[in-house]
Parts: sequence; C-alpha cells; structure tokens
Amino acid sequence: MKRTFRREHQLLLAVASVCLNFGAVWADEPDMGPSESDNSGLAILSNATNVTHWGLGVGAGLEQMPYKGYGTKFSPVPLISFDDKWVHVFGDTVDLKIGRWNGVSVTLRGEYAFDSGYKQSDAPILNGMQKRNSAFWYGPAIAWRSSFGTISGSFLAGGNKGQKAEIDFSRSFDYGNFSFEPHVGAEWLSNKFVDYYYGVRPSEVRAGRPAYTGKSTYDVSAGVRMDYHITHHQMVLLNLGVSHLGSGITNSPLVGKKTIPEAMFGYLYQFN
Repeated sequence: MKRTFRREHQLLLAVASVCLNFGAVWADEPDMGPSESDNSGLAILSNATNVTHWGLGVGAGLEQMPYKGYGTKFSPVPLISFDDKWVHVFGDTVDLKIGRWNGVSVTLRGEYAFDSGYKQSDAPILNGMQKRNSAFWYGPAIAWRSSFGTISGSFLAGGNKGQKAEIDFSRSFDYGNFSFEPHVGAEWLSNKFVDYYYGVRPSEVRAGRPAYTGKSTYDVSAGVRMDYHITHHQMVLLNLGVSHLGSGITNSPLVGKKTIPEAMFGYLYQFN
C-alpha cells in the first residue's frame, strides 16, 4: 500500500515495495494542494495551523515468496493512519517530517518489515537454516511532487541486516470516487542484506544447498494502486504489483523464482 503498505532496495531499483510494502504504498504524505507554499521550510519552525487526521482499518497481503517450495505468504496487516504537522503514520511506516521546499518534502523514516525473514519450517529448502528475523529500518526519505507525478526515494539501514535504497515514480488519476496510481520503481539491496536473507553459511550447507555469500543487487517493480471512497469517511485500498529479482538473490541456492507477484487489500475508516 502506498499511501501503504512499497522498494537489494532503493537507489535506482525501486522506479514498490511493494514494497511493496503496504508500507511504503499508501504511506505517502497527502497532497497539500495550493496552500503548500505557505508551509515551505523546516517543519519545526512552521507557523501553519496543526491539523490532525487519523483513521483505523485492516489489510491483508498475498505474496509469493522467492524461496524454493515456500508458496504464497498471507500477511494480515492492521492499518493505522495518522497525520499532523510533524508526523505521518501509515501501516508499518512512520515519517518524522523535516521540511518542505518547492514541492520537495524530506522526512526521517522508520519502517518495520513484517513480511521479511523466515524459519526453517517454512519450506523444505530451509530445513537446517538458522531463523532469519524481520527488521526495523530507518533513514532519510524524500519525495518530489509535480504536475507530472511523484518521484520518491529513501535510503534505509537495518542494523546488522544491511542497507536498502529505492526510487519510485508514480502518477495519480482520479475518476469519480476512484483513484488510480500506476507506479514503477527500482531498489538496491546491499551485500549484507542479501547475505542475511538469501545467503547460506558454512554451518548450513547440505546436499543440494551449497554455501552462498550474498552480493548486492537491484530489483525492479511495477504495479498499480487503487482506492475507492465508499463514503466521505470510508475507503477500500488495493495494490497489485510484480517485482523482478536481481541476480544477487536469484543465484542463491535457496531461491527458485525470479518474478514475484503481490496483491494487497485494505479497508480504512477516516475519522476526520
């Protein structure tokens, strides 16, 4: 979800997260309209009136995992939406607003990747592998909104799990109560990221599963985000996308897919 839930991760590879990400989909800050120029500058110094918007909902994601024999993963996602002059929250993403200048907004982002990681019982190829945990990611994010669309990017670190970076382009179209937003993106994942989630350590080597040290790589993604306003306060959200994995991932003996389709659906009630 973008406004969700999406993107080895970012740099030139997320032109989704898909990030894909419900995440990172409806997690973008809402358009501020003509009054945006009144709010230019550092957020902490802004004299603009503080207006709070918030909502609650529930979402679910379906994603094919790249590991051999893993199948499709279903992930229920509680949706929390909150926005004021300093903070924007949606799903698993929290943005601390730094400032806005001429359509360019800068934030410090925190993001928890609920759907990353695995345990050895998830698939036969993972038997004997140590558990890989989900991670909290943090770092700067930027978005440039213009009449042509929105270009956004981020560079996030996840402790001993490496770094990821993404860039994404999207364009929104409104038709009655519907809104459609096609998007393309690219993401870069560091060698440490790839090694943690797709590497095979010497102690994990088995017949048919040789040792593998991850290398940094790029993924590309494309999709469309849609929302429908049932009423002024209620909306349903849908994100459909597909990602093509880079060779740093697909060369791993754990991985059996190069293309990963995703679908995310959610319902949100906005209280104001």
